[in-house]
Order: sequence, then structure tokens, then C-alpha cells
Amino acid sequence: MKRVFMKTGLMLLAIGLLMACSSRDDMESDPNENPETPDPEYNDSMVVDMLPQTCAIELTLEQREYVKKNNDFSFNLYRAIHAAQEEKKSNITSPLSVTYVMGMLNDGADGKTEEEITNVLGFGDGNKMSINEYCQAFIQQAPLADPSVKLRIADLVAANNDVVLEDRFVKNMQDYYEAEVASLDFSEQASLDYLNNWCKEKTEGMIPKILDELSPETRLVLMNAIFFKATWTDKFDEKDTKDEPFTRADGTTRTLPMMYRNAQILYGANETFSSVCLPFGSGNKYMMYVLLPSEGKTVDDVIKVLTNEYWELNRPSTPTIVDLKLPRFSTNYDVVLNDIISQLGAPSMFECGKADFTGISKNYMNLYVDLMKQKATIEVSEEGTKTSAVTVALMASENYIEEKKASFHANRPFVYLIQEWDTRAVFFIGTFQGE
Repeated sequence: MKRVFMKTGLMLLAIGLLMACSSRDDMESDPNENPETPDPEYNDSMVVDMLPQTCAIELTLEQREYVKKNNDFSFNLYRAIHAAQEEKKSNITSPLSVTYVMGMLNDGADGKTEEEITNVLGFGDGNKMSINEYCQAFIQQAPLADPSVKLRIADLVAANNDVVLEDRFVKNMQDYYEAEVASLDFSEQASLDYLNNWCKEKTEGMIPKILDELSPETRLVLMNAIFFKATWTDKFDEKDTKDEPFTRADGTTRTLPMMYRNAQILYGANETFSSVCLPFGSGNKYMMYVLLPSEGKTVDDVIKVLTNEYWELNRPSTPTIVDLKLPRFSTNYDVVLNDIISQLGAPSMFECGKADFTGISKNYMNLYVDLMKQKATIEVSEEGTKTSAVTVALMASENYIEEKKASFHANRPFVYLIQEWDTRAVFFIGTFQGE
């Protein structure tokens, strides 16, 4: 545990001594009390523990089941995104961000559209309010779980000025998703600038732009942004970073800056991959897991086996002295999600005439999702990790133990994910291919 010598510590000690003195004065007024013993003289060895206090994310039993099922959605979504790539490049996505946008859509959905959305997300027969409350729990609690980690979840609902939104929909967006609700003239450049500036602000400039244009048919824009910035609990030392070869999937090699640490961390290995857990901040809330394919296996093999149940059984859990090498890298990625979400089991929301979003607008009864896309970016360095994602849906209308040792040299393509410790919710998942 880190010890911090600070003026604050002296101030806290002084306050404690003053309180003790006050208490002793009261005691001395009673003649039956024993005389007080003198305080020990303060010396430099006295320190104050200034580690941030973490707190657990509190979920109901139903919501914890939602996490498990929604993690299956996370792995299914990432599997589909990875499979859809014509060329295997590094990628990153935030399934939680997609969940938020689809959760907002679900609030205004009915019939088959609502059924498909809830099933794809893993919420089964969950009703609108239980899904909304699930999303609300993470918005309100996840940013407070570890004060040393900066996490923001933000939502926006922007409607063209001719759209009259249902009062209940607006109230739910504000109450459960803490969404900004705006009425804009989508024909004006200022509206496009507003949406892109919102994206830029909420991701602290990591994603400066999400939309190139707004079509005349666009009636509604729903957006979610997630921003995550954290330092490693134990940072890599820059002087240990060296340029080393990284072998890509096609057998070619390139030189990358490889960060290095020899430390006791959680480690695991099975026939498909070995994995390590690298904690952020206070060390007991947010983690990055790196999954390195075993010899003879590929990233595809790793992604293929990932389900919530499999991951729970195979997460790194053995404290091990690991000779760790990890590339310093950054990745930017964007993906259109229409076909992917459709293939996962929710096609009707994208089909005009079949989509049922009658709970959103009073005067536009045939809304459908014309475009759903996500942009995401990550930067991994000796200091820590910074990552963001923005998901947008454009809606249109026609009206401790024994120390073991291991080596983990991520010098070939690997999968990584960022997960909250208590709930196991997957915030980000990606692949680094070595570009």
C-alpha cells in the first residue's frame, strides 16, 4: 500500500490531536479519572493513508443476471464485428455503449421490435422499466466506483424540430439515461455541429466527429458516449520500453515499442489462450485483461470460444510472477451496425413499415433506424489507458498463493477487454493486430 507524505496528512493529524485534546479536557474535569498519558511525540515516520476509497456497484439479483446475459451479447456482438471484417485489422468496440442506444430505442419500441431488442441484448422478458433501471444503475454508480478512474457515460436525444416527442419517452430518457433532450433544425449546419461537438466534448476530444451529414429524412438522433481514462495500478517504466518485433497474423513482422514489467499479477492459461489481469487505479475495480492465443491458435480461435460462462471459468485468477511484455499501441475504429444487429436477431428496427417505435413520437408513427454506427478509440501506454466510444442511431421516417512464474509476451495479435470487477460488465473489447 502506498504511503503518502503530504501537508494534508499533517493537517489531518493536527485535527486528530486537537480533538484528542478537547476530549482530554473533558476528562480532566472529572477528578475520578486517571491522569492522561502524554501523547507520543510526532515524528516523520507517521504517515497518512491517502488511497482513494472505492465502492461497490450495487445491483439487484435481476440486474446481476442481466449483466451475465448482456455480456453474452457483448461477446456475440464483437464476434460478429470481427467476422465482418474483410481484412483483419485492429479494432475496438464498446458493447455497453450499443446497449445504451438500444435501451433508449427499446423504451419507445413495441411489439416485435421491442421483443427483438430485449432478446438480442440478453434481457429476455425484461420490461422497459427494468432495462431502464439497469442502465441507470451504471450511469449513476460506475463513475463513482473508483475515484482514481475517470469514467463518463452520457446520452443524448436530439429530435428535428417538427417531431413531437411523447412526454413519457422524454421523461424516461431524462430520468433513467440522464440524457440531454434537444430540439434542432436538422437542415441547419449548426445542428450537425451541435451533435459532433457533443461527441467531442463527452469523449474529451478522442472522437471529434461522429456524423458527416444529416439527411432530409432524419427525424431523430440517439447517441451514447463512454469515456474511460485510468492509470495502471502499477505503471510500466518508460525506460524499460524497447523496440521489439511483433509477428502479425500473416507471418510478417514489424517493430513496435514493447512495454515491460516483471510483476506478480493474476495469470491463467488454457488450451486456447493465456491471459493476464492488469488493474487500473485503486486496483480492485477496473481491469484490463489481455488474452494471448496459445501456440497454434489464433485470435479467431479465442473470439470463437468467448461466452460469459466460459470467460467466468477461464479468467486469470492465479497470482503469478509474470515476465510481461505488452505493446504500446493506439487503435481507432468505426463500424456500421445495421447488418450486424440484424443478424444477431433484431432486424425489424431497421425496416421501414416493420419497425414499431410508436412510444417515441406523437406525430411520427413510422420511425425506423436508418443508421446505427459506432466509433471507438483506445490509447495504451506506460502510464495507463484512455478509451472512448460513441454509438449513434439515426432514426428516419416516411411520414495471494504459491508464486508461479510465466512469460506473457504479447508479440502477436491478441484480444483485450476492459471489465468492471464487481459486476463483470464488459465496457470495451478489442483486438490488436500490430498495425
